Amino acid sequence: MPVYAPHKIILFGEHAVVYGYPAVSATVDLFSKITLIPNKAGNIYSSFVSKTLNYLGINDVIVKVETDVPSGSGLGTSSMIIAGILYHERNYDKKQLAKEAFEIEYSVQGMGSPIDTTTIVAGGYVMTNGNLGIPLWEIEKNDKRWRFSNVPAKEIDVIIVYTGPKGSTREQVAKVRKFYDRGRFARDVMEEIGTITNEGVKQLMTGNLEKLGELMNENHSQLKIFGISTEIIEKVVNIGREYGYGSKLTGAGGGGAVIIIPKDKDKIIKKLKELNLIYFVTSTTNVGIFRRP
Repeated sequence: MPVYAPHKIILFGEHAVVYGYPAVSATVDLFSKITLIPNKAGNIYSSFVSKTLNYLGINDVIVKVETDVPSGSGLGTSSMIIAGILYHERNYDKKQLAKEAFEIEYSVQGMGSPIDTTTIVAGGYVMTNGNLGIPLWEIEKNDKRWRFSNVPAKEIDVIIVYTGPKGSTREQVAKVRKFYDRGRFARDVMEEIGTITNEGVKQLMTGNLEKLGELMNENHSQLKIFGISTEIIEKVVNIGREYGYGSKLTGAGGGGAVIIIPKDKDKIIKKLKELNLIYFVTSTTNVGIFRRP
């Protein structure tokens, strides 16, 4: 039975969450259809697909992934495919699916957090390391623990813009760590991002898009300090600030996606077309991974 898995965005707190500060992520109404088709010849897979199939003890299949979202967009594609393959073959409760998908992704990357897998599995708005929302579960790895909760809030419109392949997550995280280890200034930035994230959750729950957008703009300005933005990201963010409530990069940075909370969709789309960029007019969704014939 095919599995349908949503892509995800990070609204607030990327990079800061690595240091224990809160983050807010959300699934969006862009789903991939994942099917495993028997094939004696097998196939050549990416490392994370091979790792997942080996984990399940499966070979001689073709993993078919149908999605309009480019790979390397920073929208949780690897987590989505890993979780999709696992769920295609086994029955899981949500916590176990999120945990095992994270373990496989971590074994390939040698780093990371279970934010993507938890968000894709749970659906909706997910807060990490925060004190708001309805508790979901905790996941531990080595000496780290992540606490997840579901944030009750209405779905909102969002435009996701693909600015080009994202930089290596490992490289972007390492770049930020250099700043963080250098002194107090970077830690002050992380604390500010944490404050912005907590306030962002409150505005999300009240549905105040004006304030939500302002906080997204502030979050992006803080992230820029770490050198993870690009010229094209800045062009898109400026479009979002002019014709939307707010805008920011989402994910590791160095490319990937920008999210815009739109106010004037037509003008935003016109400007994005002038830049010849791939974009998706969509919304957040409360739906997580599911099976359907």
